[in-house]
Amino acid sequence: MFSSAYIISNGTGGPAGMTNFYTLYLYKRAFSDSQMGYAAAMAWVLLIVVAIIAFVLFRTSKSWVHYQGDNR
Repeated sequence: MFSSAYIISNGTGGPAGMTNFYTLYLYKRAFSDSQMGYAAAMAWVLLIVVAIIAFVLFRTSKSWVHYQGDNR
């Protein structure tokens, strides 16, 4: 999401902030506004959210596919 939104909006977030995704906002806070601490905290939140989603997907992946002859 970051690269396409950055290229389309030239890093500004586009008209009325319509392409201002979380990652683009994080980038703008870190490098345009020089708020590295705020951007680092945002990056940690993003990491935790992605880790939780990955954990849930890995735990539930066994129930996605059922093979013929599998007697569970």
